[in-house]
Amino acid sequence: MAYFPDDVSQIPDNHPDYIPAPPDRRTRLTVLLHKRLDRIIDQEHQPGLTLQERERLAGLHRQVRADIASIRYGARESEVRDLERKYKGVCP
Repeated sequence: MAYFPDDVSQIPDNHPDYIPAPPDRRTRLTVLLHKRLDRIIDQEHQPGLTLQERERLAGLHRQVRADIASIRYGARESEVRDLERKYKGVCP
C-alpha cells in the first residue's frame, strides 16, 4: 500500500532500523513504472472500451501511482525487490 507521510518525522529514513534501497535501483524502477503508467493512460483514452476494461485500467492506474509513491517516500530494499518482481515482464 502507498505510504504518504504527514510530516518529516514519519518518513522511514528517520527510523534507525530503516534500510533504504539504493538510489539507482529506485530511480530505474520509477522510470519503468512511469513508462507503464503512460501506456495505461494511453489505453484509457482509447474509444470503444467496455466498462469492465475501463474499470480494470483505472485500477491498474491507481496501483501503479501508489507503487510510484511508495518508492518516492523511501521504499526499503525488500519493497523495491517485491515491486521489481511484480512488474517483471510487464515493464520493458
